[in-house]
Amino acid sequence: MYKYYLLALMLIFAASAFAQTKGILRGKLIDSVGKQSLKDASITVLDAQDSTLEVFGLSVADGSFEIKNVSFGSFLVQVSFEGYTPINRKATFSKDHPVVDLGDIYMKIKTQDLNEVVVQTSPINIKKDTIEYNAGSFKTKPNAVVEDLLKKLPGVEVAKDGTIKAQGEQVQRVLVDGKRFFGDDPKMATKNLPPDFVDKIQIYDAQSDQSAFSGFDDGTRTKTINITTKKDKRKGIFGKAMAGGGDQGRYESSLNLNVFNNNQQISILGEGNNVNRQAFTVQDILGAVGRGGGGRGNGGGGGGAVANVVQGLGAGNSSNGITTTWAGGINYRDVWGKKTEAYGSYFYNNLAINNQSKSLTQRFNSNPDSTQDANQTSGSLNKSQNHRFNYNIEMPIDSNTSLIIRPNVSYQQTSNQSTTNTNTTLNKTTDLSNVDQRTNSDNNGYNGTLDATLRHRFKTKGRTYSINLTGSGSSNKGDGSNYSTTVFGSATRIADQENNSNTDAKNISTTLSYTEPIGKNQLLEIGYNYSYKINNADKYTYANTVSGYTLPVDSLTNTFKNINYSNRVTLGYRIQNAKYNLGITSGVQLATLNSTNQSKDTGFRKNFTNLYPTANFTYNFSRTSNLRVNYSGRTNQPSVSQLQPVPDNSDQTNVVTGNPNLSQSFVHSLRVFYTSFDVFKVRNIFVVLNLSATSHAIVSDITQYTSGAKAGTQRTTYANLNGNYSATGYFNYGFQLPNPKSNLNFSTNVSYNRSVSLINKAINYNNNTTLGETIGWTMNLKEKLDLNLTATSTYNIVKNSIQVQSNSDYFTQSLSAEPTYTFKGGWVLGSTFDYTFYTGRTEGYNTSVPLWNASFSKLLFKKQNGELKFSMYDLLNQNVSITRTVTNNSVQDVQTNVLQRYFSVTFTYNLRKFAGQQPAIPGQFKNMMRANGNMMRRMMN
Repeated sequence: MYKYYLLALMLIFAASAFAQTKGILRGKLIDSVGKQSLKDASITVLDAQDSTLEVFGLSVADGSFEIKNVSFGSFLVQVSFEGYTPINRKATFSKDHPVVDLGDIYMKIKTQDLNEVVVQTSPINIKKDTIEYNAGSFKTKPNAVVEDLLKKLPGVEVAKDGTIKAQGEQVQRVLVDGKRFFGDDPKMATKNLPPDFVDKIQIYDAQSDQSAFSGFDDGTRTKTINITTKKDKRKGIFGKAMAGGGDQGRYESSLNLNVFNNNQQISILGEGNNVNRQAFTVQDILGAVGRGGGGRGNGGGGGGAVANVVQGLGAGNSSNGITTTWAGGINYRDVWGKKTEAYGSYFYNNLAINNQSKSLTQRFNSNPDSTQDANQTSGSLNKSQNHRFNYNIEMPIDSNTSLIIRPNVSYQQTSNQSTTNTNTTLNKTTDLSNVDQRTNSDNNGYNGTLDATLRHRFKTKGRTYSINLTGSGSSNKGDGSNYSTTVFGSATRIADQENNSNTDAKNISTTLSYTEPIGKNQLLEIGYNYSYKINNADKYTYANTVSGYTLPVDSLTNTFKNINYSNRVTLGYRIQNAKYNLGITSGVQLATLNSTNQSKDTGFRKNFTNLYPTANFTYNFSRTSNLRVNYSGRTNQPSVSQLQPVPDNSDQTNVVTGNPNLSQSFVHSLRVFYTSFDVFKVRNIFVVLNLSATSHAIVSDITQYTSGAKAGTQRTTYANLNGNYSATGYFNYGFQLPNPKSNLNFSTNVSYNRSVSLINKAINYNNNTTLGETIGWTMNLKEKLDLNLTATSTYNIVKNSIQVQSNSDYFTQSLSAEPTYTFKGGWVLGSTFDYTFYTGRTEGYNTSVPLWNASFSKLLFKKQNGELKFSMYDLLNQNVSITRTVTNNSVQDVQTNVLQRYFSVTFTYNLRKFAGQQPAIPGQFKNMMRANGNMMRRMMN
């Protein structure tokens, strides 16, 4: 309980320590020619020293304004109004002169005006479907990165591992000046670029290139952040280098170097550490990284699972296991000729993950006297090397025609070793089975895509055509071994096997679109799509005999081919004006599924006819408030692993087999999004509602064994059933506090998911309700105190129709404080304190986790661009990782090893050299550049 008191005292201290008397700014705006009053003009008060936003307001009906809560000191006053030349004034507030009256201010009409007017220096602007944040209105701590800036923005949440949510949805892509930065990996930009480089942060739902061009929504949505850079930072050299080490053999090193010359931009990144830090998103194209330690685990397995995961916070970015990381890459952007834009990147990473865990899995069925408890201990070592290459070429062929080409290739090699011991009991009293298992696997494969879009506009406004061609190919080759000893009562079964597998997939899809104007602000679209997919999956398993691994196991050996192809025709209508935008598209898709089991010379062919509807509606209540509604219907094809009728026995307690008779599923999705921002009160509201329902959903078909030779195990395959649907809601309310100047945000998350499954041939409905609330308070006072306070409560309610034994309610509470204080002389004290506790879990897994990290650093050199830091991680040595996974027939709690207490010393140098400036590169930085070059050579060898 003392942690609550500590947090409360911090809140009270922060609120009272900075309380001060405020001033008032008054005036009246008048047209210089017509003498009429100017309503809704923007009045912005900026700090005279650093131009940061102090307070913001609007003029009322008679043109007058009164801006309260202005701190004492010197300020710049900016007045702007659509169609008029902006006016600047100076104002000084003090105890003796708390009120400044600027009197009548006459504004002159501009000779030329822009088509779109944005409120100058407003912290938030809403432009159609884009929410734009002014980065200068949100200050950050010294040596921060963009990720620290995002934590300050209303409606944006940044998890401990760097995952970003905006308006309740996960951000999938981060752009820099509208272009991809190291592909689609959001963390590459947010964890490496500095916030003083940023002018605006824009958040929106990106459409496909073809939809964005034609104006007709195809249902594709990618939650995207665009970082727009300051114009004066687009020519120069900037970056950061860091190196250091600590006790227990801990080390970390990183390099970030950017050379910008307007359109030509080069960024080089590198890092190496064994403290669980990755300034990038780990991409697993083979499904192999982290697969050790019990394979899929002992959960229900397969489709239809509803999982809720809560983990320990960890000292670094990765909570589970101990990870050694080596990574590096380069991002390039340029303009070829006059208008052709070319940009792309190469990135390499090498990971080694050492994972130790223990878990308890409770499996249930319709018989309340047949509850199985599986206690498992496991250890694994997973190694992977990953190469990523992506490129983008945007080429204007003429003034009305353009071509976009995007090739992407990833190549990965993995090596996994794992050992597990699983003891299963019936009702915690009767031993059913004990399994000791060792698995090894080596995989390598690639994944490549090529996306090309040709777009053309005719002279008639609204008449266009576009052609999109997408091709992809992937391959995965693997070799492995499986040795297990399973004891069922007095019987013992030994499996000694080797296996090799080869899967490959190819896909080609082309979409044609033609739009034609049919009236004022009205368009028709005719579209056609053809798609062809082929998947091959070969798996061979050999049992150990007297002559070695030469005898194939028929039940575990299979050659399988799956072909899908479809034709779709659509017709769409759109009408748009200043207030609303409505688009409706409907179509018919004819699809064919061919599956062939070449090993058994069997197969089938299925034909499907589906409607393909989409609709979107946008209504603008004002320039700062709008409502958007989107609906789409989509088919989903079963994967090769769900179709291939060969058992996967990498987890002897839960063997999974595909079902070649699966049909495709169809998903209906509805999304409602409301945004509103009050520029006068600096108050924002975001509301998001998502609904989905799936017909012929691919779900788990589970058979449990409580007696006989298979007692204590289960077999999972797949089936098509109706009844899956979900509803999620997100509400964010944020506003600015004048004293102390800070931002307070309330985020509410509510979700309900119902999934269906078969358990011993009986239908079970799993109902999972989640209620969550997050309160965040962020501030930065004159660049001295940077403080983020967050409290998150999550309550889960799990109910099952026949698996009543698995019904459970569990609760998680997390409190977080991130204060950073900069003293005179360049001394910086930083700390993060996270306290998380769990209730309602299985005995032994209800725990409290206080995680306290602290650092003390000195800013060096004349420009304070160097930093020597002493850091202490997990001071209380209490860090643990707790994970709960809830499926249709099981509840699993897992505790995994994490990085615990250690100390380190690091040196960081920030390079800043822009046009007109001279760089200061001390010898330390040159040595660090040399050291990081050696690191990169070591990493690549």
